[in-house]
Amino acid sequence: MFGSARTSLRTRFIAVAAAATVLSGGAAYYSSKTKKSPLTDYSHLSPAAALEAIQPREPDTPPRALLLDNLAKSSQQNPFDVLVIGGGATGTGCAVDAATRGLNVALVEKDDFASGTSSKSTKMAHGGVRYLEKAFLEFSKDQLDLVIEALNERAHLLNTAPHLCKILPIMIPVYTYWQIPYFYAGCKFYDLFAGSQNLKASYLLSSKTASEVAPMLDGANLKAGLVYHDGSFNDSRLNSSLAITAIDKGATVLNYTEVKQLIKEDGKVKGAVVCDTETGRTFEVRAKTVVNATGPYSDRILQMDNSSDGLPDSQTQDPNASITSEIAVEKPKMVVPSAGVHIILPSFYCPKNMGLLDVRTSDGRVMFFLPWQGKVLAGTTDIPMKQVPETPTATEADIQDILKELQHYIKFPVKREDVLSAWAGIRPLVKDPRTADKKGGKTEGLVRSHFIFTSPTDLITIAGGKWTTYREMAEETVNEVVKVGKFKNAKPCSTRLLKLVGAENWNPNLEALLAQKYGLSSRMAQHLADNYGTRAPLICESFEQNNINKLPVTLATNFKILSQHAAPADAEKVDTIADLHIIENEDVNPFDSFRYPFTIGELKYSIKHEYTRTPLDFLLRRTRFAFLDAKQALNAVEGTVKVMGDELNWDDKKRAKEIEDTKIYIKTFGV
Repeated sequence: MFGSARTSLRTRFIAVAAAATVLSGGAAYYSSKTKKSPLTDYSHLSPAAALEAIQPREPDTPPRALLLDNLAKSSQQNPFDVLVIGGGATGTGCAVDAATRGLNVALVEKDDFASGTSSKSTKMAHGGVRYLEKAFLEFSKDQLDLVIEALNERAHLLNTAPHLCKILPIMIPVYTYWQIPYFYAGCKFYDLFAGSQNLKASYLLSSKTASEVAPMLDGANLKAGLVYHDGSFNDSRLNSSLAITAIDKGATVLNYTEVKQLIKEDGKVKGAVVCDTETGRTFEVRAKTVVNATGPYSDRILQMDNSSDGLPDSQTQDPNASITSEIAVEKPKMVVPSAGVHIILPSFYCPKNMGLLDVRTSDGRVMFFLPWQGKVLAGTTDIPMKQVPETPTATEADIQDILKELQHYIKFPVKREDVLSAWAGIRPLVKDPRTADKKGGKTEGLVRSHFIFTSPTDLITIAGGKWTTYREMAEETVNEVVKVGKFKNAKPCSTRLLKLVGAENWNPNLEALLAQKYGLSSRMAQHLADNYGTRAPLICESFEQNNINKLPVTLATNFKILSQHAAPADAEKVDTIADLHIIENEDVNPFDSFRYPFTIGELKYSIKHEYTRTPLDFLLRRTRFAFLDAKQALNAVEGTVKVMGDELNWDDKKRAKEIEDTKIYIKTFGV
């Protein structure tokens, strides 16, 4: 119900009346398609269950070297059942699904988990209100099925990782009276088609109440506010949680392992030549089935599949290309690339606990302004591209476009200097590469949902879709794996009710329990509870063991120990924070260092238990530091490298290179 204002009033009312007549008659049918809600009821948890949530349990995290050895052990006589290429949402989802079915699984990712599109989403678990409007206006069953599918999976996200995914009310400001019944009908149908999995009922606010809820809105012509509910989540942390869950279920999952060549035997793909990019060590990873789950970079693997020797097409690179302009795929056949840009603003740009939806952008798109991690996330754009860049970045024009749309609503000046961070991701819109040439590259071949196909070589490719539907995409992909690999003993899919790491024994009062047990501030307790769930006590225990671990990573290179009883700066125990002296550094303001709750203890935990291998892994994905405030994240680079270098035994040359590379990359985030 959220198209451009150019559609005539008469057309809108006719569409609403007709859609209401037809769709209300079919609502019972579609509601019956919604699967039983898996949402856990936490209302009757006992005090004993609450204490269970904060028991520190050291996970059995296999070291990276052991996982690499597992890759090396595969052979023609002892292959993996399935090799998944790609460590984003879909790839790690496939690894979890396959592992829980009893298959022997390997996953390789050339960079880090969620290093691409999976960390650059709008952070929403949603059915898609814009697809619902298309279903109304076009009487499209396909569009409606797309909404139903996503609404089913939205509930799964809230259940599988309740610490990472929360219900978020979103208000649509209404500025003309005729839009009130139109938007109201849309929100109510959105509730209706969620069936038993509806999160909360949508409702109408008067203009006065809407202005009180969102005082930053320009209320001069505001007629009402309509509120509906979706989910908000932390995408890259959910991605890494999927990777760790897959490992916990027996999968061999590795970041920084790049596929260099597909292994072909008798015209079938039987594995891949994989390189550990840290050491240069190469493996022949044999597998009965191979899944291409590389998202926007699917064409790169398909090029290898189309090659008789399994090697990729040569890429024509500009010798002067920078880190921001390298091309991953020059002529994609499957992916239809477009860049979606988001920016981060201070929290005063929207209500603390309610998002805003802009339905009247100048080019007809919808735009969200959402509270996220204590800031406001705004976006997104839709810029068509002819190539798939290796590292897409937000341009100044993209940033200004979002700010311009925001100014339509905000009653105070929207300033460029308020932009704390900005980034771009490649949308996963795809078309069938087997028919793309026949369609001449036109958009009628585009797939709005996900798309799975098996090539004549038995390479299984999954692409398209969105974060909200990753689990169903993975289920259907592994169904195809079972079929192609003839795995008769595979168990049924069980991921719909599966709890990810950090969600086991989770309690909605985890924040309070952590604050009480460990004497944490409310802010620190909330940060750890919302990002680590029931694994947060492990970080808290590190605070108890060594007070240095409580310090912000920014200060890791800016303190010394004054206590006569303490060892050097890497001491196992420092009795009190008072034993530490912050060294003056004109580049680092100690007050600013405590603005964000990202600590040395958290970094050490992520190295040991979440396979953090570079400073960017921690500053962008295990935490969201650079996404939230790129300038402050730049100040934390040296401290992050100091801790990581000590933990991973980096020499001075390695440390210097990591500092340089990390700063270059973070500077592309709108600063």
